[in-house]
Amino acid sequence: MKISEKDANLFFDLMFPLQLYVNQAKRILSNVASLDDYKARDLQEQAAVRDALWAEPTLITQYVSENPDSLSPEHLEIVDSWRQRVQGRFVMERLLKKHAIFIDGDQVYGVQALHNSFDEMIPKQMLPVFVETVLLPFKEQIIYDGLIRGGNIMIGSNMAAGFKETYMAAKRNGKIITSLEPGALAKLTAKKPKPLKNWQPQLDSLIADAKSLRAEGGSPPTWSPAFSLVKASLAFAKTAVATPQDEDALWKSFERIVRAVNKAEDGIFRT
Repeated sequence: MKISEKDANLFFDLMFPLQLYVNQAKRILSNVASLDDYKARDLQEQAAVRDALWAEPTLITQYVSENPDSLSPEHLEIVDSWRQRVQGRFVMERLLKKHAIFIDGDQVYGVQALHNSFDEMIPKQMLPVFVETVLLPFKEQIIYDGLIRGGNIMIGSNMAAGFKETYMAAKRNGKIITSLEPGALAKLTAKKPKPLKNWQPQLDSLIADAKSLRAEGGSPPTWSPAFSLVKASLAFAKTAVATPQDEDALWKSFERIVRAVNKAEDGIFRT
């Protein structure tokens, strides 16, 4: 879930000169005459320069136009693309092998780390968690700008469930944003969700077969509730497939399962 060491080095080789340029233009830190001077300053001081950059992103345009560090056209293009940033407070919802999931409203981003993977900075057991950062395009991927600030708002179980559903919906519909390049979001929005398999015929067949399940006289006390549980489960599956938005029907079907489970428990005790 992080970019290569080479690419991470390239990112900082481009970001630090840009921040030095911002510092010289806005005179935020004193006694900074060179790139080495700037790199030697502590993170809190560099963060002040970083914040000034994102508060006035036209400085990127000026830097690219002047090109004071004689960057190649390819590297200038990377720096210029950072004007397409996404800045704010996100929910880091989960860490996947490919990327970390950042959520902002109904937007779900797949974000790569830099030198250190996200799980080195934020333990998985703390997720989901609010973070403040800036997402940037980088070689057709999304990275963060090198600084993550933690949020001070606790995420309860109900809120966490909502963020999980936002992620799952984006995953189902192929809407996880993994590039901030111009046109990438529009292409993703235009992408049609993969059609779901029609399970209705198979469920109807299983329900028809299950009707023949009957406990005979002298059967163990677990047979009848077990068969009832099978039928109740199939009925719930059919409701979920046929009318997934009908909450009343789903709960009614689920309660039938609960009753069957309770009877099965009684059957086990009787056995």
